[in-house]
Amino acid sequence: MRGVRLSRWSMSYFTAAVGSLLVAEVLWASGLPRPLHNIGQPWVLAGVHLTTIGFLTLSMMGALHQFVPVLTETELASQSWSGVTLFTVTTGLLGMVVGFLALPGGPLPPMGWLLPVGGSLVVAGVIVAEINLGITLKRAWPWALPAWLVATGLAYLLLTVVVGLLLALSLTVPGLFSAHQLSVMGGRGLASHVLGGVGGWLTLTAMGVSYKLLAMFTLSDEHRGMWGWLAYVATAMGILTAWLARWMDLNNVADVAWFVILLGLALYLWDMRNLYRTRKRRQLELNARYGVIPLGFLGTLVLAGVAVRLGGDLANLDIALTFFALYGWLGGLALTQLYKIIPFLTWLNQFGNRMGKGRVPRVQDLVNESRDRFAYIVYFSTALLGTVSLAAGWFEGFRIAEAVAVLATLDIARALYHAAHPVIQKAPARTPQPGEAR
Repeated sequence: MRGVRLSRWSMSYFTAAVGSLLVAEVLWASGLPRPLHNIGQPWVLAGVHLTTIGFLTLSMMGALHQFVPVLTETELASQSWSGVTLFTVTTGLLGMVVGFLALPGGPLPPMGWLLPVGGSLVVAGVIVAEINLGITLKRAWPWALPAWLVATGLAYLLLTVVVGLLLALSLTVPGLFSAHQLSVMGGRGLASHVLGGVGGWLTLTAMGVSYKLLAMFTLSDEHRGMWGWLAYVATAMGILTAWLARWMDLNNVADVAWFVILLGLALYLWDMRNLYRTRKRRQLELNARYGVIPLGFLGTLVLAGVAVRLGGDLANLDIALTFFALYGWLGGLALTQLYKIIPFLTWLNQFGNRMGKGRVPRVQDLVNESRDRFAYIVYFSTALLGTVSLAAGWFEGFRIAEAVAVLATLDIARALYHAAHPVIQKAPARTPQPGEAR
């Protein structure tokens, strides 16, 4: 960590993120959200945002507030601002979830003000994070590849939450917009919101963080060379072009941009293959060993994307692939890396200053891989089953998958909790012998 101070708030971000994931999975398993019937249903909107903001965004934010200083080898601009972001985003998310359920067709009485207020709090929290992380990144100019990916992801995050706030206003205060504007917001606006969030913010940031973390934990070269830069440029420019084309209703341009995005992601996967092949650590720990699975899921998404763009459009496939991206690729990567990040930060906090002063445990001693690996196997299996069920239109199969996913996530949460709160075995006190000073 080269002297970089530990983030005071990252563990709280991770706790809120895993809690949001569990609530989302319980919601999907309950059958109340019916994405195959209506993706605009209040319960569906609540589940989606618990996943995208609650689980994935808070996970990314928690990681970034620790690892942007590591990327830039400088201190975070403000630890207190990190806490402000956590409070405003989680409070705003709660307001959004309740606000969704108060929309027409939802279970709660109408509260038209709550959804835009919650969305405004999320936007405010994101702006604070952008300033905090932006100042930190600026100190380290010129940037290496992971910093460029993170900075670009943060730019897309701001675009995504601003568009999301406009969508919230169109749902709760439609009188602010003309009929044409409402039509644009419900079509092109929604498409750009999803693309900017899942592609721009979450995927680009995941690429940047994975380059740093997996290189660090596999002892691979962090300088990726040509393939990494080509992957970044193709993916980022493809997303930007598709985002603008959707707003301008240039569907042919957007289709070409999608192929550029898929090419960029394929180059990223090729580069990650090179990273693994040139690693110096032969025996991989769980986070790196099972981190290959979400990368494989991303490869499946790339192939499926090519098939769809070449005319293989199938009913429900878009919903299934979005679920697979959120829970298989992004969610799987987040959970596997948390399995290393949390014990690593715990070890630094509790044992780092004791190095050279006596016996200290290793980082891997804070987890039990032989026991915990089964929860990850089950989680990845449920992501596959849920995706296939959605693609096939089998809603009950999707519910079963999510019910089992709850159990797997609970077990992963247990492992992460124990890694963050290790039980330190103290040596028993020796009874003084006769004549010794007590």
